Amino acid sequence: MIILSLIAAFLIAFATGYFIVSLIDRELELRFRLLFAIPVGYGIHSILYFVYQCLNIYNFKDFQWLELIVALIFAIIYYNQDRPDMSKHNFKKLSNWFYVANLYAFMIFLKYFVNNPMGSWDGFRIWNTKAEFLFLQNPLWKNVFTLPHFMSHCDYPLFLPSSMARLWHYAGYQNFWTNMIFGLIFTFGLVYLLYQALSYFKSEKVAIAVCTVFMISDIFLVNGASQCADIPLAMYFLCSIICLFFYFKSKRFTTLLLGLLIAGLSVWVKNEGMMFFAIYVLTIISGFISEKKYKKSLIFALYSLPFFACAFLYKKFSGAPNDLIYGFFEIKSYAFAFDLHRYAVILKTFISMVFDKFVLFLALVLLCVKGFKLRDKIKKPFIVSAIIFILMIAGYVAVYVLAPHDINWLVENSMDRLILQILPVFLFIFPTTLRIGKPDSIN
Repeated sequence: MIILSLIAAFLIAFATGYFIVSLIDRELELRFRLLFAIPVGYGIHSILYFVYQCLNIYNFKDFQWLELIVALIFAIIYYNQDRPDMSKHNFKKLSNWFYVANLYAFMIFLKYFVNNPMGSWDGFRIWNTKAEFLFLQNPLWKNVFTLPHFMSHCDYPLFLPSSMARLWHYAGYQNFWTNMIFGLIFTFGLVYLLYQALSYFKSEKVAIAVCTVFMISDIFLVNGASQCADIPLAMYFLCSIICLFFYFKSKRFTTLLLGLLIAGLSVWVKNEGMMFFAIYVLTIISGFISEKKYKKSLIFALYSLPFFACAFLYKKFSGAPNDLIYGFFEIKSYAFAFDLHRYAVILKTFISMVFDKFVLFLALVLLCVKGFKLRDKIKKPFIVSAIIFILMIAGYVAVYVLAPHDINWLVENSMDRLILQILPVFLFIFPTTLRIGKPDSIN
């Protein structure tokens, strides 16, 4: 019964995500609908669980019925419209080499998880500790916003804690194997999303080369198994960028709204998601305004407002201070902006990490042997995505510079995870400019 209950927990969230994605963009190919369903479905059900806690409704059976009803409503709406185009439901077999690499990566992932079943570093101290508060199902769960140590980051969004507590309720106890399955879904979902995107917009050979290096790298698998929020956040970022490419290819505004939804849900994953969402929205609106598409810019801005409002309401509800904002106004950390030493430490640490933890990715430099060529079909989405990527990097640097903490300690203990948050975006947009790999004539 526990196994069946957990299967239902995973499938209900996935089904909700699939039907929502399909309703927003019915023309999207099935492989992308299935992959986009992961962040959409689990993000929405995590929010539902949090709202259920806020309403102090402690009958989980009622909540299970609510989740099932939500999934069924979206399913009925979807199938009540025009019949789905089944011609887009075809899959092709991947290369045997890719399956071998999958098996190797899974074994490494499993090794790291078994060594740290309750999560390592932030996975245990921040996310699973907060999940236990939610799982207790009593008014004391709100103490999650008043944990005494500043490294508990009480102001963080609760995507992971809500998701884990929800799964534990389905299991009936704190079952950390559910954490492993959840981590596997996002870790390998991210790999397959990157593979499918590169195959679609570039070539299968380039996709295999890039994704193999990405999938077998220790730093990626360690963080995937650590039960932290950085790998799920990376999937939200990549999904949003891929939607941009689809929008400029098909000119379907609904595809852009799907990207907005996924970028908006990233706000619920981690504070960096708030920065990404703001950059994503402002960049796209600026693009519309520069092309004098004022109506689209207004519509896009209006659709983004509920996400900004929800983020504001959550921060007000939690009442937990943010160390960066506190430091900026109370410690006056804005003076650090003129401290060249902090910039030097950031750059030095980045270079050191590239040759230490990310050295395997340098093998991808070999793909540059034939040079670069920016095709007209991807020129606009590449430029917009590159702007978002560069602004995210600038945002990360600004956070480091203005943070009221020892800069050496801060970058040493967090930079690798920040790199992983945006690395999949880089691994997607960078290869699209390579001359190597024959592009698909259709895409």
